[in-house]
Amino acid sequence: MVDEAALPLTRSWCLFEIAQTVELEKSLQADHHGLVFCTSSGVVNEGHASAEVSLGLAKRLSTLRFQDAGASDPNDHAMIK
Repeated sequence: MVDEAALPLTRSWCLFEIAQTVELEKSLQADHHGLVFCTSSGVVNEGHASAEVSLGLAKRLSTLRFQDAGASDPNDHAMIK
């Protein structure tokens, strides 16, 4: 679940899970729905999110760098890296 700040995309574990999802998409598994961004106003991928959330998500994605991601446990970040 994301809002206009898209803060989950600043977390190492979330970025790791996104990378895993992208890998699954490549395998074209029939039961896999791919990466879906859900918001309180609807699903971004289906065009049912507010403009504020969509623009915030786009801004966050355009500047996304794993090096800048954080983790509550530095060992987690190192392991994911």
